[in-house]
Amino acid sequence: MSAERANPSPRRRPVPPHDQRLSAFDSELVDRIRAAGNVWRIEGGEIFLPRAFGFCRGVKRALASLEETCDRHRRTGKRIFLLGQIIHNPWVNDYFRQRGVQLLSNEQRQRVEEHVRADDCAVIPAFGVPLEIEQHLRATGCEVVDTSCGDVRRLWLWAERAVRDGFAVLVFGKADHDETVVTKSRLAAAGGSYVVANSLDQVRCLCELIVSRADGERFRAAFGPQATNAGSLDAFQRLAQVSQTTMLYSDTMKVRQIVHEAFVRAVGQSGADERLQFQPTVCHATQDRQAAAVELCAAGPDLVLVVGGFQSSNTRNLYRLASEYARAYFIEDAEAFRTAGRLHTIDLETEKPVEVSDWLPARRPLRVGILAGASSPEIVVGQVLQKLADLLRA
Repeated sequence: MSAERANPSPRRRPVPPHDQRLSAFDSELVDRIRAAGNVWRIEGGEIFLPRAFGFCRGVKRALASLEETCDRHRRTGKRIFLLGQIIHNPWVNDYFRQRGVQLLSNEQRQRVEEHVRADDCAVIPAFGVPLEIEQHLRATGCEVVDTSCGDVRRLWLWAERAVRDGFAVLVFGKADHDETVVTKSRLAAAGGSYVVANSLDQVRCLCELIVSRADGERFRAAFGPQATNAGSLDAFQRLAQVSQTTMLYSDTMKVRQIVHEAFVRAVGQSGADERLQFQPTVCHATQDRQAAAVELCAAGPDLVLVVGGFQSSNTRNLYRLASEYARAYFIEDAEAFRTAGRLHTIDLETEKPVEVSDWLPARRPLRVGILAGASSPEIVVGQVLQKLADLLRA
């Protein structure tokens, strides 16, 4: 009997009632591999899945809510507007476009009053929307469906409380990421000062500026208007740290250490304890997927493919983790496999699509790991698995 025939029968695992509306995103192949211990043994090698991958609870909740909204208004005929991508995955967003949802770009969202009327339905995506846009929507009287992630909302609440307690806020994340754009809007509305740092080097730069009490000109030169709403560093002598929920947890803890050590040098241990607050707002699902990715990569695969939308922050960070351990490539879907010798991916330094050659080693058997971000649907992962298996068998 071949190894492939030894795999479990293609029975679908029971779908919990909460997830019934998510069947469009499921994959029978992924279900079978999961039931077989997350290993698919085929002619040509083995393909491994991590213990945690794909949709997190917040994504499932957002998608189920949007599916329910589509079902409900298919009968009423009410127009549905999605105020930005529901999650950062092109397959998922295209799926909802095909269901009749009108997805507003960031530019259109800034002029939401030109698009959404009182008799329409407006859907707030998982990242949230800037506070002023949400307030405008509710003032119009239109139906508002809020799918924003609970972990993201908890980040906002903690950061707003820090502002009320007299702290400025350091956000470790990308200033133009949808989630952080909303965080900035809420901090500004609360009357707080914020600064966004997207790398450990930027955090070190900020700490040097704060500790040396640099003037506003140096601060503004290092952190432009997209990264901060402050004109000087005066407010940052008391600093609360949060992180975009999809950042690397290990980097978040390094940020805490860098900031704490800088303040200890400047004002001593007791002064640092008084002037600093820290909340590890990287969500638990992100932490779990990162830990599972490290476990898989540390087991020594010959190759790792990371599957997810190129805009997805959490998937990008999985790719960065994987690259520290193994030969790794970041792909969006099965269309990335142009041929056995060419793979469509992205250069994260230039943000440009590239095709790489000789990505698949010729030797057999191969051990290949597959990682998938929290916004990656299993149906896409399944298509990648099937195409990869075909290439390994060839």
